[in-house]
Amino acid sequence: MDSRFVVLYIFCCYVRCTDDIGVVQTINYVGRTLPSSNQTMPQCSKKKSTSSYILLPSHGMTSNITHPITKTRYFTKDFSNNGTRTCYGRVAFVNNPLHTLSVLEPLEQDGCKNRKRATVVESSKQKSCFVAVNGGFYVPETNECLGNIVSDGRLVKMTPGLRNVHFGIRQDGSLLFGYLSTEEIENTRNPFVQLISGIGWLLRNGTVYLEESKRIECDSEWSAKEIFGSKSGRTVIGSDVDGRVVIVQVDGKTHVSGVTLKEMANFLIELGLVNAINIDGGGSSTCVINGKRHTYLG
Repeated sequence: MDSRFVVLYIFCCYVRCTDDIGVVQTINYVGRTLPSSNQTMPQCSKKKSTSSYILLPSHGMTSNITHPITKTRYFTKDFSNNGTRTCYGRVAFVNNPLHTLSVLEPLEQDGCKNRKRATVVESSKQKSCFVAVNGGFYVPETNECLGNIVSDGRLVKMTPGLRNVHFGIRQDGSLLFGYLSTEEIENTRNPFVQLISGIGWLLRNGTVYLEESKRIECDSEWSAKEIFGSKSGRTVIGSDVDGRVVIVQVDGKTHVSGVTLKEMANFLIELGLVNAINIDGGGSSTCVINGKRHTYLG
């Protein structure tokens, strides 16, 4: 039996896993529009964190693994509408996320504790990942992982007072998008099995939620300009109407190429997503498929 994953790696990559043989179906979408990181996370620890989130059922919460585990597509998209800013990216639709998706630490277990730094390719070897992307934020000078992190049921990092957006999977298989209090993260009745922090809630129940997100999250000048306003490479995690987790990665370099978060949010609606958060970006936005990097800097 082939134990393969599609996993989320802390500031390094996302990956998926299953105990059954999995099949990756890759479709080339070049030429057609489909219907990190060196960035540190602004932390508003002086302001009390509150809960504001949505909880929804995931695909295959109680069923057996649905094959293929993930369908991965390549795409090109002209965000200028005149051919002057064409971006390249990948989108992966993941079935049965409770059983097939993990948030992993860089390189190995306790990678955050030991301040490890590793590439997405290196970290994807932990679980022979089908698909792996970078996710989460860290301090480049110290390699410290930032935010709230749960990996396969283990609490890796807790940051009291953090007002950044989260993506998580609870023990009952439900998907969570939104803002969490410390009490919610420590909930033992239906604990998190996976949890990662991001910056920017892009879609909430099918509607662009960026302006509301800016008001809730850190309102520093750096955060507004560097995260919400600039074009850059992007790594996003979300869900569709069927409860599948959807991972979208767009190539780019901050201020040089890529997309703004508003452009990304509108594009995610075209792809069929209804909820999504931004989990990384810039030149570190990376996608690895079957152990090989499929990312090109703009």
